[in-house]
Amino acid sequence: MELKILGPVRLTVSGRTLRIGSFKQRTLLAQLACANGSAVSVERLMDTLWQDAPPPSAGKNLQVYVWHLRKVLGRHNAADRLEHAPPGYRLALRPDELDLASFERRVASARRQRTRGDLRGALAEFRTALAGWREEALADVLSVPALYAESVHLEELRLSAMEEYLDTALALGEHAEVIAAVDEPIRTHPFRERLWMARILALYLSGRQSDALAAYHMLRNRLGEELGLEPSKQLRELQQLVLSGSPLPEAALVLRLR
Repeated sequence: MELKILGPVRLTVSGRTLRIGSFKQRTLLAQLACANGSAVSVERLMDTLWQDAPPPSAGKNLQVYVWHLRKVLGRHNAADRLEHAPPGYRLALRPDELDLASFERRVASARRQRTRGDLRGALAEFRTALAGWREEALADVLSVPALYAESVHLEELRLSAMEEYLDTALALGEHAEVIAAVDEPIRTHPFRERLWMARILALYLSGRQSDALAAYHMLRNRLGEELGLEPSKQLRELQQLVLSGSPLPEAALVLRLR
């Protein structure tokens, strides 16, 4: 079994994508998946399904949605995976069956390797972890406020891992990889300064001083025009390093600015 939430919600068994059923059933499955093996209370599930206005029949309706999900799973001898676990329900999954769990495990491994000084190993783990994202987490249930909030939280986890991946690649001199990888997150998070720092550093360390300065000025203009803000102290210091043509090696430059 594989349950994927780092993108649209997908449930597969033996490589076959299952029809989850109604939008409410998909919402229920998504909320249980976000708990990553922990029990979710009936109260929280009802809040997710009906926000602040559950109908009088909400409790019975929830039981019906649970029954239908068990029926879907039962076609593949997995009905017992959806457990009644007071004060609510629990989706029992092995660590390798949920893409979120795999992502978190690989990011933790990358951080351990980076702490030990194995930057190559860390870079490979960060790459694999980030490759598991298909698009925005929970992309097909974002109209549900509780799941939109979960998606925002998961996106922050992805961005933190992305920033650490970019830092690691920079420290290893993988400038072209950083320049290619940073474009998409900058498009979706145009004011995230650490992403811009990675782009500026990668351009500068590739010998593209004028492009690095152009990237800095692009961000400064956007911050000023759209938010009325100035770049942070770290970004201004980075601009000065680029202007000075400092020959500092990659690792020293990254550490100095982080």
